Amino acid sequence: MSRTLLLGLGNELLRDDGVGLAAARRIAGRIDDRADLARACVANLDLLPILKGYDRVVVVDAYLSEVDPAGTRVHATPEDLPRGFGYRSFHTLPFRELLDLGRVVGWPMPREVSIHGLCVEETTTFGEGFTPAVEDAWRDWADEIAREEFGVGGEAATGRA
Repeated sequence: MSRTLLLGLGNELLRDDGVGLAAARRIAGRIDDRADLARACVANLDLLPILKGYDRVVVVDAYLSEVDPAGTRVHATPEDLPRGFGYRSFHTLPFRELLDLGRVVGWPMPREVSIHGLCVEETTTFGEGFTPAVEDAWRDWADEIAREEFGVGGEAATGRA
């Protein structure tokens, strides 16, 4: 039986950076037992034991861009990203290299990785609540991920994670 992990990344104390955590919680509330939920505010090697043993992982995270406006959604796989590029996550996560390292040490790593990002505005100021553009976008983004990755529709739980 295939094991799937829904991995929300972020820091709830740094304004928009918590959007990955909020979205993962919303998605988890809609997908029953189709995936295990992990929420993390860690970087690089700390993710290896979280990923270990899963066949598939769906990553939900915030990202910053000098080009994309806040609220922009991106979807990628590790193969879409150039080597050494951490998809500009605040967790400096070079996913391809991370998965390769896990395999080198003999750990079973996910064969399928789907990375979903939402462009955000504010990630350096301590505080709760999202900026207006992120507040307006995150629920629909989470619902879209639930539909695309887990085939669920309908209303989801509301509120911040």
